[in-house]
Amino acid sequence: MTATGRWRSGAEPDDGPLPRLRELDLVALGVHPPVPAPPVERDADHRIEAAVGGDDPVVVVAAPRLGGATLSLARAARLLLGDHRVVRPDPAALGGSAPLSGPADPTLVEALRDRPADGLVIWLDGIGPALLAALLAARPPEGARVLATVDDALLHPDVTAAEPAPGVTLIRLGSGPGRAELERAGSRAPATAVDLAPARDLLLGRGGAATRLARPGRRAVAPARAAVLRAAVDWARLGVPHALPTPLLARLALAYARDLPDDAPTAGVEDLTRAVEDLVAAGTTGRGLRGIARPLRRLRLPDGVHHVPDPLLTVAADRLDRDGWEPPERLREVVGDLLGTAADREDRRTVGVLAVARGFDDLAAALLRPPPVADGPRALAATEYYRLGVASLQAGRAAEARRWFAAVLAAAPDDGSRRELRSRAAFWLGLDRDADPAERRRHLELVVRDGPPRDASDAGLLLAGLERDAGRFDAQRGCLRAAVAAARTAADTGREAEATLDLAHLDRRSGRTDEARTGYDRVLALVGPDEPAGLAAARALAELDAEDREAGADGADAFVPEPLPEQRSVPAGPPRPRRGPDDEPAGDVTGPDDRPTGPHRTPSPQG
Repeated sequence: MTATGRWRSGAEPDDGPLPRLRELDLVALGVHPPVPAPPVERDADHRIEAAVGGDDPVVVVAAPRLGGATLSLARAARLLLGDHRVVRPDPAALGGSAPLSGPADPTLVEALRDRPADGLVIWLDGIGPALLAALLAARPPEGARVLATVDDALLHPDVTAAEPAPGVTLIRLGSGPGRAELERAGSRAPATAVDLAPARDLLLGRGGAATRLARPGRRAVAPARAAVLRAAVDWARLGVPHALPTPLLARLALAYARDLPDDAPTAGVEDLTRAVEDLVAAGTTGRGLRGIARPLRRLRLPDGVHHVPDPLLTVAADRLDRDGWEPPERLREVVGDLLGTAADREDRRTVGVLAVARGFDDLAAALLRPPPVADGPRALAATEYYRLGVASLQAGRAAEARRWFAAVLAAAPDDGSRRELRSRAAFWLGLDRDADPAERRRHLELVVRDGPPRDASDAGLLLAGLERDAGRFDAQRGCLRAAVAAARTAADTGREAEATLDLAHLDRRSGRTDEARTGYDRVLALVGPDEPAGLAAARALAELDAEDREAGADGADAFVPEPLPEQRSVPAGPPRPRRGPDDEPAGDVTGPDDRPTGPHRTPSPQG
């Protein structure tokens, strides 16, 4: 392929005629080696062949990266359109609302102007979100066909909202091979056949891979190359619709270099600039790695210079899992500035949703406007809403986090299938002391009903504080009993002791001295006299003993107030925690705050 993206067969000079599809092998059409022999048969192959052999001028096949879309489409194209001439412009060089008629690859413009009589195929492998949206409504010139592949993640409604127009066929291969496909493929499954080790070595800064790309006489700095490629890869994975020129790439790479492991050698500005140039030059000097011909390619376009990483690098980044990385704050600032106007709202949402798909929750939470704003994301899953809520909370944006957590409750059905997710979101909402008490009570009751035992115990203590502030002491007692039972189920003796102590305090103030003594004795049995709760229980028992002695010395019975009357009515709402058969007493929150005394445990944000 030339710098303009024009494809030739191996024996043709660069200025010869466009090759026919049958003259190109599968690798030349973008299939990564090793190509399975015989090729893996996919369940959707017959639909792809019907579309390629049909009348629609645009055919787009979507699948996860390395999911077999290019292989299936290339086989159908060579079988049914083998006599057609083919041109393959670089998808990164096309964009805008009219990618087939506006400024684009010069070779494509020439091919469209002088269309061969035997037909022209425009081959686009791995298109981005802007090009996908344009192709779904494209009308190629007569005699031209467009065959394209795309990452399945870009079909998210908030990334590509448009439906295919008449004349456009969109085929999805699914999230992965089915059982029958795997049985046919055996060890040749399309998602595992490609060797990603060289790409991982580059992204992780392993010296061997970087040294092979170094120019003779130049010092190879593996962390510098890793930082440059991470910045370029994230830019590509997020589909940012702006150029990434060398100065900006170098500045971003500096931020990425600071986040590399502590034992990695420090990469300075000169190292990063040299790494950019070496990575670009590697594709022109034949110093690529196995499967990675051009680690970084530079495109000079009318709207600026783009730096585009090899597609295998983006796939490897998606599959790094524990060895992956979170983009530095500098990337969030740059993207936010580039997409900060009202005209960029749709692009901003596209980048934000792709950030969710890539696991960059902090970046996504900063870019997306949380529901229920009308232009918020339309099709995120409840688990994704929860992740964004946690990211907003960790960034100190509490009001924004509450809106994400409220979206979790709206998106997750209350049928028992998402109990833990709903209860964790409700717990965060129940912690908001500025919220309406009735709303807080509703959320905390949900946690007591459906949450994990430890969360249910914490929620019971918080509910007890709300009922105390409202003067509903019998309801407070029920909440404390629920907190005791949940803590006992969780085998959390410290939390059980706290709740038991609070209930004993309440019994003592209500004149139930015997129940209070039993509660204090239970606290001492749980944690002993050296823990704070145990010290408080021992002190309370000593005070009760002193009161008894004083009453005996006076020769008169001490005044015991009447028990509080039973509560006549309970505000309507979800069912309250039932009083269990275990009648063990617990304790009360004595301070002015409605949080439990002692250290308060919050649920893990990974829930």
